[in-house]
Amino acid sequence: MSLQEAYENAGPYENFDKYLILEPNTIYTGGVGIYEGSVYINCQGSIIDLEQGNGVWVYSDEDYPSSLDIEYCTIINGLYYGISYGGDSEGNIVNCNLINTNFGLKLFDYSNVNVTNSIFSSNETYGIGVYTQNPSIEVSYCLFWENVESDCMENCPGWGNIWTQLELDDNAEIIYANPEFQNEEEWSFTLNESSPCIDSGNPNLPLDNDGTTSDIGSIPYNSQFCSNLGDVNNDNVINVLDVVEMINCILFSENCTICFDINEDNEYNILDILVIINIIINY
Repeated sequence: MSLQEAYENAGPYENFDKYLILEPNTIYTGGVGIYEGSVYINCQGSIIDLEQGNGVWVYSDEDYPSSLDIEYCTIINGLYYGISYGGDSEGNIVNCNLINTNFGLKLFDYSNVNVTNSIFSSNETYGIGVYTQNPSIEVSYCLFWENVESDCMENCPGWGNIWTQLELDDNAEIIYANPEFQNEEEWSFTLNESSPCIDSGNPNLPLDNDGTTSDIGSIPYNSQFCSNLGDVNNDNVINVLDVVEMINCILFSENCTICFDINEDNEYNILDILVIINIIINY
């Protein structure tokens, strides 16, 4: 399936006009243009192969506001960029790999983007390129490796086509090292056990579902994605025992992993319990 088809087939959910959960271990082809509405994409570790075409782009203005939150995606082979934000669009990029594009991420105009737990590797020009002085970007807990010309650059107006170093926050916890994918040439982007990405992610995000600090990259090490929503104790049955596990997580912060954040709001609370109860009732 193309990414465009998945986008067109997606419906609204929670606060998003388009809510896409892609299939793990799957390759989606081509990019998509977002010019209206709020969009969420969770690739669950799948790959978006841009096939040397346009990437995933977002453009917003006062008449047609738009945003993109994207996570657990590997985006490869973009002729111009992996992801681009323009106009006054905004969004969050979490646990993504942007590999072998021209610009991994490119920002224009007044866009506002937060990037965390992501890998920028082997991009032909820059890992991140900020064009004009107006975009706002926060980068933290990311890894940069072998981006051909540079990792993070900006081009301010009045200086012609001159790019200068984009200064990241001193506390951004940036890693400059080989991410140690299992086999990048064969598009296997799982992490080797010696990878510097393991347990090096943002500590403010939910734990990986193996109970450890979040990893950097689109596929957390030695973990599976939470495909059975609500089965927090992993016994293949969703029942009152899962509710008890959820209560223990909330009250005592015990055994909380990313799979406990059922409504994906980065919190463990009564709302997650209500989702489990609703699943049980509708079984």
